[in-house]
Amino acid sequence: MPVLHVSNETQEGYESLKEHIEKGKTYCLLGSSGVGKSTLMNNLSGKSLMKTNAISKSTNKGRHVTSHRELIVLESGGILIDNPGMREIGIVDSSDGLETTFESIYNLSEDCKFKDCTHTNEIGCAVTEALAEGEIDGKIYENFLKMEKEKEHFNLSASEKRKKDKAFGKMVKKIKSEYAAKNDSSLF
Repeated sequence: MPVLHVSNETQEGYESLKEHIEKGKTYCLLGSSGVGKSTLMNNLSGKSLMKTNAISKSTNKGRHVTSHRELIVLESGGILIDNPGMREIGIVDSSDGLETTFESIYNLSEDCKFKDCTHTNEIGCAVTEALAEGEIDGKIYENFLKMEKEKEHFNLSASEKRKKDKAFGKMVKKIKSEYAAKNDSSLF
């Protein structure tokens, strides 16, 4: 994945960025509110299409301005989508994406002793063995586990999520009451 440095203030790096935008391909601007997505879109289009605001002098941060999604076609034929600020994005279609991204780990997992191996602490796990032998980079392995967890969470049905949330709430309530009972009894 190429990383390009651009400045909305000086417009340094824009030419390099424009070279990466291909005709007919769609690019989505993602990021927190006030980071400069709309300014980037305006600068790439050469027009003032999206409302922007100056950096706040009191907080030295950008201000939330965009309240809707906007799609524009650049003169080069590339398509840009500006979005309101967001805190997170998630997996929408996990059927093939993770298998492609972590192909080497999925290939190793075929040699695991158990078909339902979580690749964390099972005996006979080909993935953790490869990790211990340095065949898999630790950071890649950590990202794999995080993405697997997110995929699992996404795939839960709404009722399963409610059931999990309810069980979690009961557990928290139980721990609080046990803690309160323990602390109250120690006062006597």
